[in-house]
Amino acid sequence: MFDKHIFKQQLIKLMNGRTTTEFAHQTGFNRTYLSKYLNLKLDRPPSARLLQHIASPIVPYEALLISCGYLTNALSCDASAITLPIIHFMDICNTTFSQEHIEGYETINAAQLNPAYDYVYTRVKDNSMSHARIQSGDLLLIQKQSHINSGEIAVISVDHETILLKRILKKQNILVLQSENPSYSSYIFSAEEQNRVRIIGKVIHVKFTPL
Repeated sequence: MFDKHIFKQQLIKLMNGRTTTEFAHQTGFNRTYLSKYLNLKLDRPPSARLLQHIASPIVPYEALLISCGYLTNALSCDASAITLPIIHFMDICNTTFSQEHIEGYETINAAQLNPAYDYVYTRVKDNSMSHARIQSGDLLLIQKQSHINSGEIAVISVDHETILLKRILKKQNILVLQSENPSYSSYIFSAEEQNRVRIIGKVIHVKFTPL
């Protein structure tokens, strides 16, 4: 059920001192409707797509979905549940993220995470790892770390510009970034070339896209 009172307070937080005109211009929220929501004059929520545009770390997408009735609040009442951003795949190598880097948010039980690491989600953009049951559109939970064991799957930056999802294979002095689909190339680096490769994080689990 749409709770227009909670949604009003969320909007005030999201505006963060901006005028309705400024907020509408920066987010695409219709200014007339924005004013009506702030004055509690509308009884139907905005679309989930618009909520995704206005969400921020101040008020995450999931919290907006709950107040607008698109999502139940069972997880939000669980103190062990936390919300992680879904970072656009090509932006995942950044050390800090602004709203333009964030596709949305995903909730996970904190017991599944190691507090010694930072975590984000990202969405797979191709089928290069399809034989490892990772398909385009799936969500990956990434544990941010700079080292990884041979045989594990990771998100990798090459030459500070190309972002890849590959299986890491270490063979003597050779580093292989292996695709799990014969239609896609693998990458091989000698010992002298391995400074071109930076591990961004390890894939912890996959949330499969429904067929």
